[in-house]
Amino acid sequence: MLLTGEALTARASQALAVPLQAEVGVRLLDESDPPAGVWFTVDGLAYNGFGGVHAAALQTALEVAAYLALLPQLTVDEHAITHALSTQLIAGAPVGERVEARGTLDRRGKRTAFLSVVASCDGRTVARGQLTKSVVPFG
Repeated sequence: MLLTGEALTARASQALAVPLQAEVGVRLLDESDPPAGVWFTVDGLAYNGFGGVHAAALQTALEVAAYLALLPQLTVDEHAITHALSTQLIAGAPVGERVEARGTLDRRGKRTAFLSVVASCDGRTVARGQLTKSVVPFG
């Protein structure tokens, strides 16, 4: 049985509750559609100290957006963990700005999923990522 409805929402909430995501301030773009992606504001831990977004905050958002994009293709008994990733940091995002990250499932196999993610700020692409996730038992 694939993750849908309350089960999907609960799994998304669990992912956002991870301390790193919570401290960066990663939030759902659309509470009613978790796979749509996430956003955060460039401040606090997401600030690099030199006027812009910290690369680790971008990577965190890309990771979460990829996981959320995969959720509708996981069963209630499955989870996914990243085992390979590639990120291109394309442009900065200034302090106080909103960064949005959206993931796309490129292909799902029995034990592996391939995803693409794009982060943008004010209509500009600031980062792209490719993630390979291993599908593992949940729990």
